[in-house]
Amino acid sequence: MRKMSILMALLITGYILGIWNFLLMPKYYLSFGLKGFLVSLIALGAGLLLIYGELEATKRSRYLIHEFFVKVSRSPAVTLLLLMFLLVSGGITLYYSSKALLPVFNISSSALLPIIWAVILFILIILVVLKGRSVEFIGALAVLFILFAIVATLAMRSEVYGFVKSQTALHYLNVHRSAIFSFHHGLTARGVVFMLVATLVSLGLGTGVYYVIGSFSPDDLDMKKLLTVVVILQIFLSFAAALTTAYSIGAAYQSYENSQAQFQKVNQELHKLFLSNINPNSEEFKSKFRELNQTLTRINQTLTDFHKVEAYASSSTGNPIKAIETFYLIPKILRESNLTGATTIIFLLMSSLFLAGFTSLVVLVEIGAQISSEVLQMKRGSSVTFVSLAIAVIGSIMMVSGIRTMLLTVPLSVGALVIAIEGLPLLRGVSPVNKSAVSIGVLLALLVGILGLVYTFKLGGIYIELGILLSLLMFTPLLFNGYLMGSARRGR
Repeated sequence: MRKMSILMALLITGYILGIWNFLLMPKYYLSFGLKGFLVSLIALGAGLLLIYGELEATKRSRYLIHEFFVKVSRSPAVTLLLLMFLLVSGGITLYYSSKALLPVFNISSSALLPIIWAVILFILIILVVLKGRSVEFIGALAVLFILFAIVATLAMRSEVYGFVKSQTALHYLNVHRSAIFSFHHGLTARGVVFMLVATLVSLGLGTGVYYVIGSFSPDDLDMKKLLTVVVILQIFLSFAAALTTAYSIGAAYQSYENSQAQFQKVNQELHKLFLSNINPNSEEFKSKFRELNQTLTRINQTLTDFHKVEAYASSSTGNPIKAIETFYLIPKILRESNLTGATTIIFLLMSSLFLAGFTSLVVLVEIGAQISSEVLQMKRGSSVTFVSLAIAVIGSIMMVSGIRTMLLTVPLSVGALVIAIEGLPLLRGVSPVNKSAVSIGVLLALLVGILGLVYTFKLGGIYIELGILLSLLMFTPLLFNGYLMGSARRGR
């Protein structure tokens, strides 16, 4: 029994700590400090109420997720909504965790598509081979990730303080590290809304995962104690992820100073070239000018990238979609520095991001397979293959910039609304959970969802608007709930 409790805690922890804890949450920890963390606890508390309710609902009733929605809450359409959101979430996770491997191995973006398919193929093979032992596999992955996240944070600190040489860069490094634990930062409405959306989405709600986990949980498993352990681990590892990011951004200041010095040096060489006696029409002059000009362009791009990273760490009102893309500029800036230790820092940062995404992705594929197996009446092998391929296709088309923006808009604009709808079945029928407690979580998710939709729309841009339209279309099955309910009854 104790082994199962530990496995369940590791499974949920490995699933919860995903890419959002690296790509977005550090931005708000750095911008808002402990004020932001305390505000995020509101969403964390509401999310935990929903998680507890969903786990207990299927644990006590012993219904599978779709069976619960049909027999208890009479809302079968919610299953389809959750499955669609799961596939989109899986595609986003696959894309960004696979992209993290590019700087780790210092390979070009042309290798991203093969990496995406290699990662999903590996997961597919593992889950098909393991079958009923997938929970143990996911638990083992979570242990590895937790250990790696702790070691990476400690190693990152050591490497960064050896990497940073100038007093100015050291000052900024300490400022960013201290910002996470400071109460001196102000809050902004837009930043707080997106932080709350990110907090709810980072809990892994909106995909039906906890209903499925509850359906195979042992009867004597204490979910309150389990979630207490999980939330402590989640907070601890979230701060570890934020510190890892802060150290990396601090190291980027040293790279910035080095690039500035190199920029001035190349400018001087260019000036000397024009003052030299070399014939401007000669091949020697043209070759030297071209080489120096290309170097200046590269350095100037590094300086521009750094200013984007600086805004990521200091501005709470920036576009969160652009912030996610900005995160991947950190290893690029560090590599340009050519300083000893840059490779190690890049490895620790991006490997942590990959493992965070990978552990979440394995759970999404496994749970998605169980949901699709029940709804679509598929065998396990077929359902694992179906979910894996769907996620791989979504992850692959995210390589197109416009489509990537559209798909990222989905969790930001309606993620909290999907979470609220996921919790609604607990308030209907004869759900065996405390409806008063669950209603608090549903109402807060609904409020955050409405505000998230409004602020996402205000970001502007055709792809944002198309993304919102795509997001709203996902709710279409809810219009046919009566028909689906009738079909479910006829099926019985």
